[in-house]
Amino acid sequence: MSKSKNQLLAQRKQQLVKEIEQQRLDLAISSRDWLQATAPYDRAWQTIVTFKPIFIAVTGLISIYTLKRPKQFFSLGKKAIATWSLVRTVQGAIKASNK
Repeated sequence: MSKSKNQLLAQRKQQLVKEIEQQRLDLAISSRDWLQATAPYDRAWQTIVTFKPIFIAVTGLISIYTLKRPKQFFSLGKKAIATWSLVRTVQGAIKASNK
């Protein structure tokens, strides 16, 4: 190999090393930005996970209640759905009147 070819290869190597360093810096910055942007979701998820044992216990109690009194449970479910529908209708009416 000639000396000029070695110099060209060395320059190309330096250029590639600089590109890799810049990409690493960009990646680190993007990673930090991503973590900052998703931090509220991470905190919310951690809060939800802390309530997992309570959720499991409540689900068990609801299933026992459902087995003992299925008609009352379904009646409560229908009332909950009706209440939810009423709330959504009222919210829609309020939003429509504000426009």
